[in-house]
Amino acid sequence: ADKKTPTRGDARLFVKRAEARLLKLSNDAPRAESVKSTYITDDTAAIAAQADQLAIDASVQAAKEAVRYEHLKLPPDVARKLYLLRNQITLATPSDPQESQEVTELGTKMEGEYGQGKYCPPANTALPVKSGEDKCYDVDALSHILAENRDPAVLKEVWLGWHAISHPIRPQYRRFVELSNKGARQLGFADTGAMWRSQYDMPSDQFAQEVNRLWTQVQPLYLSLHAYVRKKLREKYGEQLVPKHGPIPADLLGNMWAQDWSNIYDLVKPKDADPGYDLNQILQSRHTTPVEMAKYGEHFFTSLGFAPL
Repeated sequence: ADKKTPTRGDARLFVKRAEARLLKLSNDAPRAESVKSTYITDDTAAIAAQADQLAIDASVQAAKEAVRYEHLKLPPDVARKLYLLRNQITLATPSDPQESQEVTELGTKMEGEYGQGKYCPPANTALPVKSGEDKCYDVDALSHILAENRDPAVLKEVWLGWHAISHPIRPQYRRFVELSNKGARQLGFADTGAMWRSQYDMPSDQFAQEVNRLWTQVQPLYLSLHAYVRKKLREKYGEQLVPKHGPIPADLLGNMWAQDWSNIYDLVKPKDADPGYDLNQILQSRHTTPVEMAKYGEHFFTSLGFAPL
């Protein structure tokens, strides 16, 4: 065979080498990310960005090289691995080295700024006054207030105060999207969204249609649930804060991102509802230790076939 024409043997060897390299880099990057998230400094952010860039660049390079073997009739395992190499990229960095470095540094910088974000209330705040020198609230403290407080003035201030940290990040994110889309187009996708939607064993447009089909099946339930919760919150806070129609104010849903409504269950539960059980109370009554908690988590993964910690 012509040396320039790839063979099935070449494809298998390529997959083996790509897997070995990507495994190492995909382990290195989370380690660096863990250190950065624990000790948020400019230096740890730079180290994490560099590790991310190496892993992402290697993934993008493997995706581009995998295209060489598309025309071959390959064993199912090799064909599947090549498909995953081509379609399992989250961030496609541009081929230009400077732009590749820029987009990974932007991702790390935005995450760092988000993680460090705090709300420092003014003197006339509705929030409880903090003792000590630090008068600012991080997302954990603010989330705790959203979950338990029922004063609408406090909830609104907490919600607006935390989300204000995103304003300086917006221009960085705009540039991040621009570079990410450029990298995706270099891999043959319309943009990053199309690249993500291509990861489900069907064309990206077909996947979007399938999501819409599934959504229409559960939509009546979600609309009913939304209307019921809105009614209960209107009974609690009044029509001036909660309208009869339209969206529910996000700051009243007990979660910083309105993605989990369980914290307001006491406000919306049906009359005489089964209280269920309190898992925290059960664990405390058993005097569960931190090590035992870690073992519970470990058992879940070992039950799926993963190695023990």
